[in-house]
Amino acid sequence: MKKTRIRTAGVISIIGLCFLMGCGSDLPEDELVNNGQAFELEQVTEDLQAGNFPFQREEKIVALTQLKDSVKELMGDQYWPEVSLSGQELEDKTGITEDMYVDFLAEEQSMDAHIDTMIIIHAREAHIGDVEQALENYRAQTIRQNQNYPQNLCKAEASRMETIEDYVCFVQLGADTTVVADQGKDEIIAYCQEENERALYVLEKEILE
Repeated sequence: MKKTRIRTAGVISIIGLCFLMGCGSDLPEDELVNNGQAFELEQVTEDLQAGNFPFQREEKIVALTQLKDSVKELMGDQYWPEVSLSGQELEDKTGITEDMYVDFLAEEQSMDAHIDTMIIIHAREAHIGDVEQALENYRAQTIRQNQNYPQNLCKAEASRMETIEDYVCFVQLGADTTVVADQGKDEIIAYCQEENERALYVLEKEILE
């Protein structure tokens, strides 16, 4: 853009010099000025259309299926969500409406008796806070609903939400907790928290790279 402006200024200076020396005297002074301004405006407009903005940053769009596949690859058989939710089902469960996001991915287990879930919302910038609040409410509701189901309750209490750029990620994982079931509630929660941290590590790595 700077080079274009310099060339434009040079042309205008030459036109002005020619005017003083008698060159191009057939044109009135105000028309010469207007022609110069029009030429400069045309050049600047071309620059704008070309998108030569050094301060612009192209937004990175990450495919949500790519994020899920990376988590599944890391966790293997320990990733249990297998049923994708529709937009309406997502709204019914969490209150997150279509106007709040660019895209979403939500998966849960097919059996209601199990609650392993992963939700990734590519939120619209103006609604990041709304999505976070909706998922916090969803988490609190899940905890209430599973008070009488100890292992599910541990998974709900160990669930995590993390916002990475404009992606709001909710993980409620743990898969088979029978390996620590006899060690008490705290150990089950710690086990599930570790699984959630593994998933979030992959999501953060994929989104930020």
